[in-house]
This record gives sequence, C-alpha cells and structure tokens, in this order.
Amino acid sequence: MKRILVIVAAIIMSSTMYAQLGNLLYFNSGGQISVQWNMASPMGDTKDFTSNYSYSGISIDYRHCYKQNIIIGGRTGWNGFYENKGLSNVENGTTTTYSRLENKINAIPILFIVDYMVPSNKFIPYVGIGIGGYFINSSVSSDIIGTQNTNSFHFGVSPEVGITIPFIISNFGLNLSTRYNYVVKTSKTTNFSWFDFNIGLSFMY
Repeated sequence: MKRILVIVAAIIMSSTMYAQLGNLLYFNSGGQISVQWNMASPMGDTKDFTSNYSYSGISIDYRHCYKQNIIIGGRTGWNGFYENKGLSNVENGTTTTYSRLENKINAIPILFIVDYMVPSNKFIPYVGIGIGGYFINSSVSSDIIGTQNTNSFHFGVSPEVGITIPFIISNFGLNLSTRYNYVVKTSKTTNFSWFDFNIGLSFMY
C-alpha cells in the first residue's frame, strides 16, 4: 500500500512539474523571419583600422512570439569592412611611388536575441538585445609583406531598436532597425565595435 501511495504521489508531482514546464516553455502562435541589408559605421578601434562606411552586410533573424510582448530568437549574418590605406612617396621632388596597404574585417555574429514588442495597432516597434559570439577575420595586405590574417572568436552584445511595418495584403512587412555591435577583446586582439543601419523584408506567420 505504501509503495502504491509513493507511485501515485510521484505521478502527481511529475504531472504538476510537466504542466509548469509546459506553461513556462509555451510559445504563442506566430513568428517572424527577417532578411536585412546592413550598412555599418565602424567605431573606436575598428574605425582606426578601417574608417570607411560599409555597405557590405547582411543579417538573417528568426524570432518567435513568446508570452505577451516578449520575442526570442536568433541572428546570424556578415559584415565586411575595407580600407585601402596605401601611401604615395615622392623622391627628389619628381618620382612618385605608391605602396598598397589594404585593411579588411569580416565579422560573423551568432547571437541569441530577446526583444520586447511595444503594443501598437498598425506597426510593430521593438527594442531588444543580442548576446553571443562573433567570429572575426581581420587582415592586412601590402606589396611588401603580402597578406597577414588573424582569426578570432569573441563574446559580444548587440542592443537594437527597430520597427516592422506590415504590408496590407500579405504576410510580409518592411523592417527598419539600428543596432550597436560591441565585440569584447581577447588576449591577442583588440575589441571591435560598429553601428548597423538595416533595411529588409520580414515574413510573419
């Protein structure tokens, strides 16, 4: 009899825990997949290395509606920065020589994102943050030393503000956002940082 009572109690406790866990992990129906073109402005040490504004970038976001106005998901993509810092030298006032010096950065984020969707009847404004890792490839190329590459993996954060404007006759929408990417330095590399200004399409289901 005692064994039966223990088994019944265990079943009841398991059912209660499962219900609580199911309630905790419950996702509301609906989500969003976004593809955006990223335009980026380097900041800090990144700007010292490559000061040019970048039009080379893309991000892919997946978001799913959680409870109430909370949205969770993930992001990946790519940002590319480039600057030719080549120098011209004048010898004896007549001869000009040019030395190529190219700096490049390729950044690939792998982030977990959490957003808060501001209640609205027509638009979907949101604020959020991405937390995770960044793979960074930086390189220096010149006519003298050839190409030197540095590959590193960093922890980073990315606060974001954006808005999605749904199209009237479809599940698609226009997505506009800006985010700040801060990539923590390692023992062998400096930190990296840049602002993204993004425009793209979102599919909502």
